[in-house]
Amino acid sequence: MSLHLRTRYPVAVLLGLALLLLAPQAVAQDTLVTKVAAEDEAAALEQGLEQALVRLAGLRSEPVLDRVDALMAERDDDGWIAALQRLREVEEGVYRLEFDSFRLRTVLRDAGVPAVLGERPGLLVWAVLDRDGQRELLGDAVEGRGVLSALEALAAERDTPLLFPLGDLQDRRAVQPSDIVGGVTEPLLEAARRYQADGVILLHVRETVSGAEARSVAVHDGRDFRSSASAADAGAAARAAVAQGLDQVAGRLARVAAEPEWVRLGFVGVPDYAAFQRLRTELVRLQAVEAARLDSLMADRVILQVRTGLETDDLADLLRGSGFGRTDPPDDLDAAAVWLGRS
Repeated sequence: MSLHLRTRYPVAVLLGLALLLLAPQAVAQDTLVTKVAAEDEAAALEQGLEQALVRLAGLRSEPVLDRVDALMAERDDDGWIAALQRLREVEEGVYRLEFDSFRLRTVLRDAGVPAVLGERPGLLVWAVLDRDGQRELLGDAVEGRGVLSALEALAAERDTPLLFPLGDLQDRRAVQPSDIVGGVTEPLLEAARRYQADGVILLHVRETVSGAEARSVAVHDGRDFRSSASAADAGAAARAAVAQGLDQVAGRLARVAAEPEWVRLGFVGVPDYAAFQRLRTELVRLQAVEAARLDSLMADRVILQVRTGLETDDLADLLRGSGFGRTDPPDDLDAAAVWLGRS
């Protein structure tokens, strides 16, 4: 295995690279933490498992919920399962749980559960709140009766980026509340360009005598996904409607990973060791990549050995969502299965 380094690299970098070459793969084994309010430990475990699996899969689906039931049925005599590391009560009725993300990903893969394996799309939320006969465009300046905070919590639980507009003069000139209420998507997609979003969510929340109603239109990849919900308050209704939309978007992106294998991917435009580290960190954050380790580092390019459950072409297509496009092998090198560069 060859390793070409620029002479300006310090000795510490050389040692670091040597360790990378000799060490086992850098596996994305992190701890996933959930907090739930429950009556007892068994209920906390079930709710925490559901939150953890939904977060890893990127959507709430029947196959995901089936895995929760299966794992709960497989508990040992002490009430624990293999994927659970720790459960403790942090205050009365509130439990903190820690799960091994790598093991839970394996549970999803082995059961053939579809999951979002690539970058999750960032959707900009255009939201209007109807209250007391007035319509408010929500954003940094107008939080809206807990609507945006509820959506921020949902985004964190789903590990899915939701973006919120500034609600400044530029937004108010470009966006009409009537477009959001009426589901008119074209001007709202145009106005979202300043935020570099992958799509938009049009959310209309209306307070009623008995609570609140919410209607949502998620627009991604040229498709509209509509949902609605009612709840006791505006925040809960908004969360429920948007969660349904996110499930519909994710359902089209979800794939079933196979047994992981090692493939060699080449990347151009990697000028130094720091860029290589950033690249590897970015890759192992993807659900499709179980691990990534250095194969060789050259002048401005790198070859990585990537452990993935996708075919090489499918992985390359998936990486387009992270900004990578296919490119010709530099200097007629064919040591990698495919060469990629920033689009």
